Amino acid sequence: MEPEAIEICPYDPNHRMPASRLQYHLAACRKKNPKIAKKMANCKYNACHVVPIKRLKEHEANCINRTAIDDEPFHLPNIISPSLEPNEKLANAANQIPDPDIWNV
Repeated sequence: MEPEAIEICPYDPNHRMPASRLQYHLAACRKKNPKIAKKMANCKYNACHVVPIKRLKEHEANCINRTAIDDEPFHLPNIISPSLEPNEKLANAANQIPDPDIWNV
């Protein structure tokens, strides 16, 4: 069996623990070091990535947990009623919102 990777605590470099325990350690260590915690921020792609606030944007731009989906803008699909002609406009915007009770159509 291969030994687990050892992680270093961003709040105290003397703290070293297995990667499987890092999330639990970060929660406890954040509470024990409030002065340092004020200067640190969590990556939005991986909560175990804690970096200085000044370096957060740089880290998130290069984060290994970042996916290509995060770079794409959010687009809602156009919903068109089958009873309308292609060039006919909908009477109001409420007709474009699907009914959540009808899920099997």
